[in-house]
Order: sequence, then structure tokens, then C-alpha cells
Amino acid sequence: MRSGLLFTNGVLLAGITFVLAIGPGTQSKRLLPADAHAAETPVDMAALESAAALSPTVDSVVALASAYVDRGQPGLASAVIEKAPRAIQLDPRVADVAARALFHRGQSRKALATVEDALDACDSEAVACRSWQVAKARRQAAFLHEVVAAGIEDPMTDPAAVRAAYERSTQKVGLVAMR
Repeated sequence: MRSGLLFTNGVLLAGITFVLAIGPGTQSKRLLPADAHAAETPVDMAALESAAALSPTVDSVVALASAYVDRGQPGLASAVIEKAPRAIQLDPRVADVAARALFHRGQSRKALATVEDALDACDSEAVACRSWQVAKARRQAAFLHEVVAAGIEDPMTDPAAVRAAYERSTQKVGLVAMR
């Protein structure tokens, strides 16, 4: 009996260690400004640009715009999104990247409006939104609301105020109803 319990505990601990070592498998995108010393992962920009230009899809536009934002070129990310067809621009994943680009360009109010428009589109069921996309957009809207309320326009000028706005936004936890 005791050896079975020890064996079960060992298997459980090994499983937890395995999950923690592997991680979620995806990297989160940064809304806050990136550290200056952060290492960049190599991305084939030419392939992303040709995919987004020749046959724009939600995935190709999101990949290219995210790469531009991650490389510190939010103006190019905004241009990619603006040139995409309107149906692609309404997708919540594209709205997420558009808000990140606008925020990094110092346009916090426009970024908040973009996220709120995406949430309105999800609420009106004009676009197919998954519950995790709605939750992510609500969290992003809470952060941007705190940034706008604090009067922060350019995130690079006062990173401490941006971090304080982020911490204030994380103290409010909301629930999203599953459909």
C-alpha cells in the first residue's frame, strides 16, 4: 500500500516537472515595451512579406505585423494591417496586433478604440470569436484603459508608469461567460 502511494507521488512529481520544463509551447506577445537587451528570434521577413502581399490571410497578416512590432517597427505593422482586406482587419487576432502597434507608436487612445471595436464585433457576433480571444481582448482593454487614464501617450518615455498601469489593470479580474 505504502509503496503504491510513493510510486504514484513519484509519477505525479515527474509529470509536473515535465510540464514545467516543456512550458506552454507558445510565446506570449508583449504589450509592454521590450527590453533593449532581449534576444530576437530569427524570422524570415521576406517569406512573411511575400505571403501577406500575394495571398493575405489572417495568419499571414498577423505573423508579419507581429514580426514588425517585435522588431520595433510598429509603423510598418500598422501599414500591413491597413492594407489588408476589411474582413481580415475585423478578426480579433489582427485587432490585437493592431492595438499593440498603435500602443508602441504612442497612440494609446486609438489602441483602446481598436480593442473596444473588436470586442463590440465579438459581442454582436459579426466575427467568430473564441472565448480566449474575448478574454485576451478584455485584459488588453483593461490595460489600455489604465494607460489612457494615467495620461501615458508614449510608452517609451515613462516605462515605470506603464508598468504601474499594467499592475493596476491586473488587479481587476473579470470572468468571461462561455458560449
